Amino acid sequence: MNTGIIASRYATALLKLVDETGGGEAVVSQVEILSNALDAMPDLRRAIGDSRTVPPESKVSLFEAVLGEMPKTVMAPELRKFIALLIRNGRIGDCRLVFNSFVSMYYKSRGIVRGRLILPSSTDSSTSSRKLEESLKELIATRTGKKLLLKTEVDESLIGGFVLEVEDQLLDASVSHQLEIIKRQFIERNRRIV
Repeated sequence: MNTGIIASRYATALLKLVDETGGGEAVVSQVEILSNALDAMPDLRRAIGDSRTVPPESKVSLFEAVLGEMPKTVMAPELRKFIALLIRNGRIGDCRLVFNSFVSMYYKSRGIVRGRLILPSSTDSSTSSRKLEESLKELIATRTGKKLLLKTEVDESLIGGFVLEVEDQLLDASVSHQLEIIKRQFIERNRRIV
């Protein structure tokens, strides 16, 4: 069976579970932490997927240890139950795909789109960046009717402007991108002259 279909089915099951229990916010937060840890730590990925040397109860403990790094974070009962289901069904090796599918489904079901705002380190004040964030959230809400969950980052290589990624859309309003556009236009105009 296709791994994507399997991930989607398990993610749908987890979404139904959190909808029934009302623990969606806690579970999605923890799933994002675990997903990021799995992406960042290849050894953790190998240990989770290894069925011969790492016993099932140790796999749950590995996930708990990752969450234990965060202050005041105890694994949500729904997530513990779900991870046990993945282990029991031999699908724990697919947990990264399942987690990613679940996060996408969760936010989509709540009318939320996720975005990333990249600002230069020279942004003059946190007030102006907050105003920009609020303006972008308002723009997305009026255009799509959805709430924007925005993660803001700083990029030292940006000299001005900003870059906004929302789902699969990219708005590059950085100074360097604008200069590149002007450069291309200048080259194109010069070709016509010659």
